[in-house]
Amino acid sequence: MSQEPKRPSSFEAVIAAFAFVVSFAFAYAYWRLATHQNEQEARLEEQLEAVERSVFRQLADLESARAADNLELQVFTVVAPHLAKLRETGPQAVTSQRIVVAAADLLAARGRPGLRSMGEKIREQGAPAEGSDAPAKTVASALVKAPADPWLVLLATFPGTDLKAAEDTANVKLRAAKDLGMAPLVSVYKTKRMGRYVVALGKPANRSQALVAAARARGRNLAADAFAEPDGGWELAGTAPFSSKEAGSP
Repeated sequence: MSQEPKRPSSFEAVIAAFAFVVSFAFAYAYWRLATHQNEQEARLEEQLEAVERSVFRQLADLESARAADNLELQVFTVVAPHLAKLRETGPQAVTSQRIVVAAADLLAARGRPGLRSMGEKIREQGAPAEGSDAPAKTVASALVKAPADPWLVLLATFPGTDLKAAEDTANVKLRAAKDLGMAPLVSVYKTKRMGRYVVALGKPANRSQALVAAARARGRNLAADAFAEPDGGWELAGTAPFSSKEAGSP
């Protein structure tokens, strides 16, 4: 007689069902985990793309600002010799005035009106006024009034532990500036952030005036790497001439 097929017991059926449910649960959990990871990766890629776009925009803005600064500095270097002739008369003075006006219009069209403002102030200071001492008063008041955003012309920098070297250099630069007919004022400042000593030419001025003075300092070989920088509330350490005596010397 043939044997009937063995039917699974109730326990075996439960085990089989449990194994199926566990397998399904694991498969579903894996699917959910994979889906969640894919969503996270997609969001991360979007965030990375947004960050890259932001960085590219910032770099482009910085590059544009740097190019504008370089153009302004080059223009100031070219027109610096012509600024003194804005108050003069004659064919050469007229040519210089036209050069300054053209350069000022060029910079103003690019959002840099500093040269135009400087030219207007120079003309105002040179314009005749009532009374013989009016021009002198105008110039004096312009010199006394401190700029709202002061800049300095730096001729040299030194570590914060080498004040003596900064003072000696300031003495040398003062003699050279006088020989060249430039501003007879050289000072030493101590910066706040880095604590360095800097040798500066002249008094704090506005940005346009500082750029012109730095260009003159380079052009006349007072300092080949002279540059203008905002005065960050630096501490004035002294004004040349400084004593050349070593500490402890009689």
